[in-house]
Amino acid sequence: MKKLPVFLLLSVVSLLSAQEGSYSYYCYFHDDPIQFACFTDGYFCGGPFRVNGSVILASSTSGRNNDPHFYSFTLSSDYYICGPSSSGPHVNTPQYDRLWIEPFGMMKQGTPWFNLGAEPLPFGAEQVEWAVLKGMAMNYGLYLTSAEVPNGSRILLEDSWITVKTSIYATPVVYSLTGLDEPVVWIDNSPGDNFYLKGNPDSRGISENLIIGTQGTICFSGPLEYNGKSTGMLGLVSVYGDGLIADKPGFDWSAPYDIETDKSFVYSASILVLEGQLAAQNYMQPRSMVDFTLYGGIQMHREGFTASSNTGFNICLEYDERLLNQSPPWYPGYELPGSD
Repeated sequence: MKKLPVFLLLSVVSLLSAQEGSYSYYCYFHDDPIQFACFTDGYFCGGPFRVNGSVILASSTSGRNNDPHFYSFTLSSDYYICGPSSSGPHVNTPQYDRLWIEPFGMMKQGTPWFNLGAEPLPFGAEQVEWAVLKGMAMNYGLYLTSAEVPNGSRILLEDSWITVKTSIYATPVVYSLTGLDEPVVWIDNSPGDNFYLKGNPDSRGISENLIIGTQGTICFSGPLEYNGKSTGMLGLVSVYGDGLIADKPGFDWSAPYDIETDKSFVYSASILVLEGQLAAQNYMQPRSMVDFTLYGGIQMHREGFTASSNTGFNICLEYDERLLNQSPPWYPGYELPGSD
């Protein structure tokens, strides 16, 4: 069977999912944009981009070769701001002055590629049915209490096991993921708690479907990759916390529970942060900027700092094209008013 071009699939799915769908469909979704970040030359979002509000776009070059590129571009505002500052003009066309929103040939066609004035997506802990995940874990999946995963725990993930080390000298505890009625893990901690999550370096990568939810913060502490691109999907959900790129401390736990963020790494997941932000624990480290490549997508309440001028983490969004028409198991969805 001939494979449909991805842009055609996106067009079809965009139209079909206009009123309801999974948040994981979006490579980048922002609920509460703060008007200081600017999407400019060299920015590339390889999947659907959506914001509840407006954003700042800018280009400092006269040509089109390096202008910001979006697979599709959707705002609830009826304009974007042509920057580089928030005081720039309000624009409703995909080309203005030196800015060409790419791919311009598609953007000038309008919806579903370039879509202004869209209905805001419901978002936040009060509007998204996250408690379903907790209930599924308690009844059919793996439910871990705050006593089993206290604040600051280190977690290794692989297909059949999730391993928790609660402190630097504690004995690791292994929980089986095999045979769960539903591939759902819930870590029932407090909003102010966190845990550190990475793939088990001794495994071959994730190849099963799984979703992990928590009330607190998820710290990305090193590589977590799929075993190939035709395998399962991982979903991560934080209700009241953040999604943080972990800071590697000077004195760390012994491998494999150490934090591995001092060099570029890939994190494969769709990540939903309902009340918090995507940020770095310390955007002044590493001293030379490295790449944090997210293979999947991020949907968040707000965006935090991940880098300074030459330190911290350069965020690289690499869209998992499977998310156009599927999602991690039990990943929360949305329904817009009037979609019944």
